[in-house]
Amino acid sequence: MTRKLAAMLMIAVLGGGATFAAASSEADLVLVAGATGRTGVHIVTQLVDQGYRVRALVRDEAKARATLPQSAEFVVGDVRDPATLAPAMKGVTRVISTIGGGALRPVPGNGPDEIDRQGNINLVDAAKAAGVTQFVLVSSSGVDHAETYPAPFMRPILAAKRASEDYLRASGLPYTIVRPGGLRDAPGEHTRIVLRQKVGAEVSWVARADVARVCIAALGNEAALGKTFDVSAVAGEPVGDLAPLFAALSADPVPAK
Repeated sequence: MTRKLAAMLMIAVLGGGATFAAASSEADLVLVAGATGRTGVHIVTQLVDQGYRVRALVRDEAKARATLPQSAEFVVGDVRDPATLAPAMKGVTRVISTIGGGALRPVPGNGPDEIDRQGNINLVDAAKAAGVTQFVLVSSSGVDHAETYPAPFMRPILAAKRASEDYLRASGLPYTIVRPGGLRDAPGEHTRIVLRQKVGAEVSWVARADVARVCIAALGNEAALGKTFDVSAVAGEPVGDLAPLFAALSADPVPAK
């Protein structure tokens, strides 16, 4: 059996009539929202390196082409404008969203409420309408205590991300929610990925490249479905296979209707 044929076999049927198929870099078209962001660049690059078909959702195609692998497909759209998202979703099987609004000095119309909350809601709606089989949302550690988070400027961002998480869980889409700790451009001594689900756990650091790796490893992995977890890194040997880490996590409670 070829990898492409194997990818077409449905391995689980989820609530709401949604179906889920095993991932294949040959068969899947993955849409990356936030593709030119500092984490998004890692996601697109790793997807391309692993042989996935990649479509980058961007506002500025010239900027994207100067930053991202040329083998990626580029589609111009804006998560604030739902009309631009339906064309972007055409033929897409999976979505990774790593969008984020301004933090310390948000530009009007480009803040947490417009991007982290409503932008992700718009993406979820478009993905559901297009029959996407998995939505991977990059959120943030600390969303469970947004109102009391030690850094006040982060509170509206975390609250907006929490709202988008809640919307995705209730949407009926197969999903995985990844909550990175403090983001770093280089791993330093922190080379061992850790996944955990302890509410209110102390925020730790993780390299953006490792966040990208977790997101991509979750694609088509049944053990990652319907789960929300923090991702951080500690000193130690790198983890070669992330599947056992996904399998050790608990599924999210079913949202109340």
